[in-house]
Amino acid sequence: MSVRTGYIHGTGAAINVSVGFIPDVVILTNVTDGDSITLAVLDKVIVFTSGGTTELKAGDKLTGATSGATAIVREIILDSGSWAGGDAAGWFICDHEGVSGTIVSENANQTGSGTASNIVTIVVDVEFGVESTTAVAAVTGNSGLLGYEGDATNNYALGFTLGSTRSENAKLIHYIALSNSEGMATLPLVAGNSQAAAVW
Repeated sequence: MSVRTGYIHGTGAAINVSVGFIPDVVILTNVTDGDSITLAVLDKVIVFTSGGTTELKAGDKLTGATSGATAIVREIILDSGSWAGGDAAGWFICDHEGVSGTIVSENANQTGSGTASNIVTIVVDVEFGVESTTAVAAVTGNSGLLGYEGDATNNYALGFTLGSTRSENAKLIHYIALSNSEGMATLPLVAGNSQAAAVW
């Protein structure tokens, strides 16, 4: 997993931040004012319904029957139905660089683990990323997240606990858990800007 963390000196203008890869998620926090957090999920999330009886698999390529746009599926999450029953519905998670063209409300064809026409219907509200900026408020208990030290039933795997209020029923929830390795250096991240020379 590629991880970069660091600081940016805001300028009031758009800034390109070079980190060496296209992130799946970016979290920005205004640490000066402490009043906002912006979370942007940059994966391409495509809503689908009417999944046929041929099951799509990770790595398959979807091609819009009308638009000709393509997307390589990284992960499939079912919300309801099943492939066997011919009524699968849910989300295709695609890498940013794996999408070409603009997918519209249409049927899609499959190539990859199999080849099938009109294998699934893409819903008109295709989600090309999700972004939210919100005021910061302290949360505890079921409304928040907690560090998880693990227990014997999962071999003491470390991680975090998602409170029940955050675990909203029947919703697609993305998470990113980051931690710099010990001694990991923060390098200049901002293209065309002498951020590293700033004195605070």
